[in-house]
Amino acid sequence: MTRLTYYKLFLLGVLLTGFNSYSQELTCKSFKNGTFIIPADETLPFSIRVVRSGNYQSEIILNPEVIDAENPELRKKAFEIIKWIDDCSYRLIYDETKMVLDEHQKFVNDNGGLLVEMIKIKGSCFYYISSLTLDGEIISVEGKICKIKPSLNN
Repeated sequence: MTRLTYYKLFLLGVLLTGFNSYSQELTCKSFKNGTFIIPADETLPFSIRVVRSGNYQSEIILNPEVIDAENPELRKKAFEIIKWIDDCSYRLIYDETKMVLDEHQKFVNDNGGLLVEMIKIKGSCFYYISSLTLDGEIISVEGKICKIKPSLNN
């Protein structure tokens, strides 16, 4: 083997090892801890920053100026408890020990919380279906949440 061929093989090995080390695919488990953004879209007129650690998360609206002035409760930080069903699905309820619940939050909790199911991961985002059962009828909304800051716990 010539010196040039050996060098090319060595370089290829280093590159493949580097790509394998730095381009690991995210899994559902990658979204259990960290800081995330739920971006505004056609159904959600504002972006939300989510800070998640295991079974707890907090949410704060990043652009509160788009919220109707008649609903100031939405401008407050929200605290939730996550009840993991498996790595890709969980139930979210509002934490009444850390905040006073508004009518919407009480309604969500009284109806078993929001069921969130991750349906696909693309880049640093997961796409989900969030649903609530009301009088036997399932009401669902699709969305995405994107990881913006890695956590030491994942």
